[in-house]
Amino acid sequence: MDTLRRRNPFKYPSENSQLDETYIMDEQEQSEHIDNLKRLNATSNSQNRTMLQITLALSVLLHIIYIFSDYNSPLVAVFPPSGGQETPLYLSPVLTLLAIVLHANAALLTQPRNLVLAGRRITALPYNAALGLSAIPPAISVLSGKTWQTTAWWCTGAFLTWIVHAANMWIVQGNESISELETLKYISAGA
Repeated sequence: MDTLRRRNPFKYPSENSQLDETYIMDEQEQSEHIDNLKRLNATSNSQNRTMLQITLALSVLLHIIYIFSDYNSPLVAVFPPSGGQETPLYLSPVLTLLAIVLHANAALLTQPRNLVLAGRRITALPYNAALGLSAIPPAISVLSGKTWQTTAWWCTGAFLTWIVHAANMWIVQGNESISELETLKYISAGA
């Protein structure tokens, strides 16, 4: 019985069976598909970086306006505190300059490039250091017993640093995925 061949009855091809079959691409189709994915990924990365740069620029603009104002959180204008006007946070000008520097650092992390200023190469702080420094203003705000509007304002530096870090991780993962896809190319003779 072992030597007998099993009979497979003939089946008429139907539309459903053609959809169930695995499509095998030849080498040229694989290359075209990967090149298309590379183009889409590069376009997406460029758009994401541009949006991050715009967001950082708007936040820096708000911080510059804050320096020249009465040092009240912009959120106080939208959501006035129930207890009335509060005093500005201690060291507000210094903390605002720190926030602007952290925004510039996030911009360097968003668009990695070699930046030279006064003959020195400018490098961005690592994410851990930037997140640690950006936690100082909100911590001072909480310890000073300020309203949630003031504390939320001082959290913008940490929030934007985290957003830039997450976006850069997604960009790196997208590039790695395409590189991994290139290693999975197969040779299909006759496809």
